[in-house]
Amino acid sequence: MRRLFVVANAMGRDETLLKLIPTLTHHIRDSADGSNIMSHAAAVPTGQEEDDEILLIMAEQLGQMVECGLIPGYRALVILPILEQLAGVEETVVREKAVESLNLILPLLMAEGVSVKGKEEEEARQSCVRLGPGLILNMVKRMAGADWFTAKVSACAVLPAIYQFFNCMKSNATVHIGVGVYSPDAEDGAGDGDKGNQGGGVSVQEVKAELRNMYRLLTEDETPMVRRGTAKSLARFVEAVAKLPYGIKGPNGGPITKEFMIGSMHTGNNGGKDEAMIKKTVSQDLKNKVYEEIVPLYQALSTDEQDSVRLLAVSASGSVGCALGLDAGICSQVVLPIIKAGSADLSW
Repeated sequence: MRRLFVVANAMGRDETLLKLIPTLTHHIRDSADGSNIMSHAAAVPTGQEEDDEILLIMAEQLGQMVECGLIPGYRALVILPILEQLAGVEETVVREKAVESLNLILPLLMAEGVSVKGKEEEEARQSCVRLGPGLILNMVKRMAGADWFTAKVSACAVLPAIYQFFNCMKSNATVHIGVGVYSPDAEDGAGDGDKGNQGGGVSVQEVKAELRNMYRLLTEDETPMVRRGTAKSLARFVEAVAKLPYGIKGPNGGPITKEFMIGSMHTGNNGGKDEAMIKKTVSQDLKNKVYEEIVPLYQALSTDEQDSVRLLAVSASGSVGCALGLDAGICSQVVLPIIKAGSADLSW
């Protein structure tokens, strides 16, 4: 498994997609003891350290295949079902590595405008443009609606990158919500993926509204680990809602607000071009969305009964302030009281 990338490189891209990836998919499904993971995003039962290590390495190697270009982004849809299942396993490090690979791959799935050579490659690119958004949406819906908390925690971690994906789509684009789980046959007009051509579609704005509602439901989950997951991803999610860009380290890095703060400390200025960029990017409409939909979640998480949830929510204050367009009046009413309350929290 540690040499999975080497094996894939020796086989070549086409053989990897036709033989190696399906073999890995069947391996994962077999390890689930026949449970219907794709319907419920349940955890893959492992129980042995050796199994966990194999799954961890697999999640890492799959991400590297796409990052290094062995499998181009517009052909990487076939990897999503494997990573989705790995994101629901019981072992934390496996889930985190699967999420890291998902966040790495998601921006590369944006195939609109990508130049390719050859008729077959162009058909694959068009298939990714047509099926990709629906597959991504349904993947996170399965994860967020899973019976196991493990998949829900992973859903919290990928929601910011998924929201950014839909930010990059054209506002008048249509997302085929009937798309199911990807299969290679979908490109030939068969399999689950073809359902997107038969069912209706929704606008990008409707999808983003659904993602925000999905995040809200996760913040209200009865399981503390899930609420902790939403608090941990709050900074990046609120920045995505405000359409602030990724930081230098991309979707797997920290919130861009942290880079602003570090930059200001090193340069000694009070924001400069970063402040101008934020005020230019965050329109009044985006500011209203953040204030009406995300700020109440921020307030609820910052007063959660679990101290770890409160700590993570308060640490997202900088991102919330930036997502509110650095509006001094609103920030003094919304953000400042939470920071003051957090500084007096007896749990730390």
